[in-house]
Amino acid sequence: MISLDIESWALTRAHHIVLNEGLNLAKAAQDLDRKRSRTLVYELQKVIAAAILEAHAASLNSDRQLAAQET
Repeated sequence: MISLDIESWALTRAHHIVLNEGLNLAKAAQDLDRKRSRTLVYELQKVIAAAILEAHAASLNSDRQLAAQET
């Protein structure tokens, strides 16, 4: 059950990232705006890193909850 929750979260988060940051990056690339593209690549990296950290923290919390339920 927890696995399904994580999968749903990951799909929703990825969809959000692609719609927001990915679309902006595609527009900047289409306009051949190198400066804006570089800035948006950096922003995209930050958002992806934050999502990975968020997923890791959620995983640790769910592991702790499972361990607490077993005791």
